Amino acid sequence: MTLSNNVMQSREKIYHFNHQDNKAYDEYASLLVDSELQASFLYNRLKGSHTSSWLEFFLISNNQAISFSKNTYSNIAEIVTDLESLLRLKVSREYTTHTIFLLEQELINNIQDVEDKYLISQLTLHGTLPKNETLSNTTLNDSNFTSLSNYIKLRERIQSEQKVKEKSIFNNTVKQTLTQQNAYWITQSEAIKTQLFLTTLFLLCSIALYFYFRLRDKFIQTLKIKRELIRSEKEKTKLALVAEYAHDAIFIMNKRGKLTWVNQSYSTLSGNRLEDIEGKDLPSILQLDTIKHAHIFTLLQSLETGTSISFELTNHHKNGTLFWIDVSITPILKTNGNIMHYVVVERDITKKKELEDKLIKAADKADVSNKAKSTFLATMSHELRTPLNGILGMAQIIESNIKDVEQHKQIKMLLESGDHLLSLLNDILDFSKIEQSKLEINNASFYFIDVIDPIANTYLSICEDKGLQLIIDNNINDKTIFIGDKPRIRQIIFNLISNAVKFTHKGSITLNFSHTLTAKGEQAIQIKIQDTGIGIRKKRLKHIFEPFIQAEASTTRQYGGTGLGLAIVKQLTDAMKGYISVSSSEGKGTCFTLVLPLEITKSKQLINNDPRSSQQSKPIPPISIDNLSILIAEDNKINALVAQMFCQRLGHSAVIAENGKVAIEKLKNTHFDLIIMDNHMPVMDGILATKAIREELKLSTVIFACTADVFQEAHDNFLKAGANYVLTKPLQENGFIDAIKQHQDAIIQQKRTSYTVKEKDSNIIELRRPSKHQFSDNTLTEAEIKLTLIQEICGTDSEIICVFLQSFIDTSEENITEIIMAFDKKDVDLIRFNAHSIKGMASNFNASRLVKIASSIELCTKEKNMPMLEDVQQLINLLEVNIQQASRLLEKHEQQQTSSQKSNL
Repeated sequence: MTLSNNVMQSREKIYHFNHQDNKAYDEYASLLVDSELQASFLYNRLKGSHTSSWLEFFLISNNQAISFSKNTYSNIAEIVTDLESLLRLKVSREYTTHTIFLLEQELINNIQDVEDKYLISQLTLHGTLPKNETLSNTTLNDSNFTSLSNYIKLRERIQSEQKVKEKSIFNNTVKQTLTQQNAYWITQSEAIKTQLFLTTLFLLCSIALYFYFRLRDKFIQTLKIKRELIRSEKEKTKLALVAEYAHDAIFIMNKRGKLTWVNQSYSTLSGNRLEDIEGKDLPSILQLDTIKHAHIFTLLQSLETGTSISFELTNHHKNGTLFWIDVSITPILKTNGNIMHYVVVERDITKKKELEDKLIKAADKADVSNKAKSTFLATMSHELRTPLNGILGMAQIIESNIKDVEQHKQIKMLLESGDHLLSLLNDILDFSKIEQSKLEINNASFYFIDVIDPIANTYLSICEDKGLQLIIDNNINDKTIFIGDKPRIRQIIFNLISNAVKFTHKGSITLNFSHTLTAKGEQAIQIKIQDTGIGIRKKRLKHIFEPFIQAEASTTRQYGGTGLGLAIVKQLTDAMKGYISVSSSEGKGTCFTLVLPLEITKSKQLINNDPRSSQQSKPIPPISIDNLSILIAEDNKINALVAQMFCQRLGHSAVIAENGKVAIEKLKNTHFDLIIMDNHMPVMDGILATKAIREELKLSTVIFACTADVFQEAHDNFLKAGANYVLTKPLQENGFIDAIKQHQDAIIQQKRTSYTVKEKDSNIIELRRPSKHQFSDNTLTEAEIKLTLIQEICGTDSEIICVFLQSFIDTSEENITEIIMAFDKKDVDLIRFNAHSIKGMASNFNASRLVKIASSIELCTKEKNMPMLEDVQQLINLLEVNIQQASRLLEKHEQQQTSSQKSNL
């Protein structure tokens, strides 16, 4: 209403506005602006009432009020705009009139003609000249007259607009509109008052209800507290009964550690009366000697600091009987953290201690039994593996030299039986390790193809012999390098494929290798081994990984085996944090799925270069590992011979030492590229000898320990002594080759070091031709000239054989002489020519070691490098050995030829 009154008042004042009153103009303009702002505020306040106070929203919240406020704002804004326009027109009119008056006065003063003055006055008064009257040309051409005419026209136009604007403002429609809006707001105001009253009443009722519920809750809480107190008193009564009649002795001590209360059980436990301990402190009650007993200091410290403590000790009954007690001391604290009193519980644990003593004795007895079993297994392992090494080793050597098909088949059966015996022995020992938790996983970098290739090489021929198809589906990148225990992974696969071959009579065996992820998102390898064999019954599947369990009871009788293979596979898989599962259909086949988490590394650490090589003044020739000089320390003659012949078959020269002391003496005078060290030897064992080589001789020569002991302690002792690798007897050719490959960098480094030293001392060391008396029967076993090979080439004609042998002797002697002369003159081309000649001749006799050494020297000289002195000397020695062998064969055939001629006569 105030807003409408302000607008109406402004309208009346503007109508009677005097332009000379500047103060009134400012007042009217300010009043109009305030009116428009108030109308805008009202509308915006109601429109945005959800962001205003909750009370305004609650009292004025309907859309009709917002609509009326909007209309009010629109009407007032329109009226204000019109009033402002009218005000400006009135001001403009008064200003124009005043300007006309000034121009009229000035023009009248300047005109001399009285009639023109009269006409100008009429023009100014009425806005037009009288009819049929005109001004003189002088007046018409006056600039003031032109301005006067323009202002008179402006005045007439402003006056016309003012009349129109006054008519629109001062009609009854505006007044009626504002009156209607005032009536609405009066009605709304009454409604707001009513609503405000109701709201206030509601708030008062709500406050009354709030205090009512508060009082009710407080009353209920009071009742609960009273009930809880009653329940607590009952509980305390029960606890008091429990404490009084409990089997444990219970004490309550004050904060100074003096007894304030004790239950009846103390008398039963100790035999003392309650009066005997009244007023005593806790150490005295617990029979703690303040000088001797170990718990006294801990007890006093606990009482001083207010911390809980428990310990066990012995007490004496009043009758002198010793008994064990478990003492628990707990401080009871006030709300401020200060100690109120202590609760001490003393429990008789004599029977528990007696039981513990029995268990300890039983555990010690079991431990002794386990140690005895371990010792027995270690001893039996050594005792069985030592002769088994000789049997399998000699069988492998004999197999390579036998051409008779039937004998070859017999030797193969012997090897298969020996391998089966070795497999059984390994299963038993592995399971024993697992039982004792001594199975260790040794992680190293490897290519997975190195796992697959030996399996394929071993089982392709086995499957062919049995009429089975072996399918290997390898989806693993050959260049990917994994971190894991390669031998154990290979053992798992061997055990699984061995079972597949054993129980499959027709069809195929499929090996699938692929990358996968574990449930934790780790990199892993998935291995699937599927066969079309006899299968496993469903009810036997859940027990298939248990030790000594086979698919059927008749399996052991029909197929053999210990029943440990799959148990070992499961234990090895678990040790590598992997997962294995099996699915099978009886009569259709079995599928084992193995997932092993294996870390993938980007690079494999290989050390190929000697760090001192950059200091050499001339290029170092390439080093070969095909013609190693090897020292074998072995007391068993058969095992020593087997190891020596293994080395020779691989193109290496080998020297035997019968114990560790002899080996050390040989090492003092001769350089060797590799040492194979047995463990149990007379005079000095292998571990002591290895320590002496490292610590006394300061040699870094690669040492392969070779032992029949399969337990980790024996291997660890060898490695701690300085061995680079441990081979387990019986010595297997593949295992030996793998070990050399694994340590080829260190072996090459030794050969290179030896080469450098010999080059520096070339004025002392020189090539020499071995004398004939140097070759013993053992040395001649290195010879590769075999009668069977010559007979394959020449037939059985003794005369042709003699000519062939004599040709070999003469050519070899000539080659030795030329090589020695060429080496002295450093004639690289002549050395290469003779090495090439020896290689071709050795190829005719299938002498693989001679071919390898000669090829190595030829390759070196092609690069215009002088070969190693040691390599050339080894070639000469091997040629001499074969010359001596050829001479013996020649002598034998000449004698046969002579005796044949005599018999013909």
